[in-house]
Amino acid sequence: MNNLFIVGSSIQTRNAPLTYSPVRTIFSSEERFRQTIFTVNSIQAAFPNAKIVVVDSSDIYKEYQDTFRFFKNTEFIPLKELDHDAFEIVNTHPNKSLCESLLLNTFYKKFKKEIKEYDYVIKTCGRYFYFHLNDKLFNVENLNKLFFKRPLNFEWNDSWNYSFIDRRKEQNNNRIHQYCTVLYAFGGTQLDKMIDINEATIHLLNQAPMKHYDIETLSYYFTRPYEKDVIETDWIVCGWDGTSGRFMYY
Repeated sequence: MNNLFIVGSSIQTRNAPLTYSPVRTIFSSEERFRQTIFTVNSIQAAFPNAKIVVVDSSDIYKEYQDTFRFFKNTEFIPLKELDHDAFEIVNTHPNKSLCESLLLNTFYKKFKKEIKEYDYVIKTCGRYFYFHLNDKLFNVENLNKLFFKRPLNFEWNDSWNYSFIDRRKEQNNNRIHQYCTVLYAFGGTQLDKMIDINEATIHLLNQAPMKHYDIETLSYYFTRPYEKDVIETDWIVCGWDGTSGRFMYY
């Protein structure tokens, strides 16, 4: 299969707070650059023939772009060159979920024709690695599917004020569900669905009363209309959380 990996990245971050953290990262730009290289190396080790695109929101990026030219089948695309307004929002907006959705959608919409030429598109983040994917799922029968890791779920807590995504009645339980967005995939023909999901996420998070929502819960909620097309997987990915520095294993 003809696969495309998209690595959402912010190697060089600004000194702008997030809703849940006074800093966007505790890592230096040099360390984040090394981590992103590790991400690309991990993808190449697991999928040596895949195309890799690093979509990055750094302000000064020439060094990174020049370095990735030496990597096989890898392209570094600066968000600053795609859309300067989106670039500014991604680097300053306090809601990280909105920033991630906007970065991806800017790329998706600018390169829609090219992306749809791939059989499968796999999205991940810089600073994550060890891609244990069941690539047998990437076959001709699943070209119209969306792939997410099996959802995390937690006991509902009213104090979270998440009434917008409340599906307890439909689920017949008292749980909240989330999809891990560090790693997911979709058939290239399904790109428009992913664009719509990102657009809905951006629109919602731009509303002040909704700014506390997160991309994990919204991804699960906004994929419910396509539930029959979703394949939930046991894929594994691990890496570092930028704001805390914790090693995460999903």
